[in-house]
Amino acid sequence: MSDDSPDAASAEDSSADVASADADENPAWGTAEASGDPLSPEPAPEPTPEPSRWRKVRSSPLWTVGVLAVTALVVLAGVWLVGVVRGDEGGAVELAAGARPVKVGQPAPEFSATSVDGQTVRLRDLRGRTVWLVFGATWCPQCRGEAATLQTVDTTRDDVVVIAVYVSETTSEVNAFVAGKGLDYVHIADVDSTLGSVYRADGLPRHVLVDAEGIVRRIDIGAVDLGTADARLDEVAGR
Repeated sequence: MSDDSPDAASAEDSSADVASADADENPAWGTAEASGDPLSPEPAPEPTPEPSRWRKVRSSPLWTVGVLAVTALVVLAGVWLVGVVRGDEGGAVELAAGARPVKVGQPAPEFSATSVDGQTVRLRDLRGRTVWLVFGATWCPQCRGEAATLQTVDTTRDDVVVIAVYVSETTSEVNAFVAGKGLDYVHIADVDSTLGSVYRADGLPRHVLVDAEGIVRRIDIGAVDLGTADARLDEVAGR
């Protein structure tokens, strides 16, 4: 039978129509088939750039340790410099061995200190009299305001010794304040907060009343007037 028959021609036309329809549904597939080229692959992702050497160093644990070490050295150097600058201006303060933080009803922590006028002050030497320890600062408004009360008590009561401790202040700062107010009771510049720490002077002014036997009887915070001061001192003395 000849290939030029009408049936052969119809078969060829049908195949062409199917190919055309497939090409319309998937143009890329049809184009590749028509051209004889394989399908084009997806483009490969660009490689992630390598981190710089500086970034690698900064992200390493050794870098963190190094930064912390340098920071600690800077802080310690600052503390040392402050001590060098201010140390010569503070009165020497020494705590007795084994001194513990102050508590009502227990012996007051023993100490030896040098007042701003060069006198040695030892707590144990004051047995037999009530000791009024006042922790304050020259910049504290309440401390400045009650200074006149402390002066009056020191002048009028022989049974009381008033000792003002200036926390984290120098001798020159305290002397300027004392001279301006005309005060003559005992003043100690606690430049490195040695006494302030053991007597827990975290609020100023802080009043610690020690009886004639060396026992802490009262701890109060805040400025006092003369009437309140006398009443508390009488209570400690057993009047």
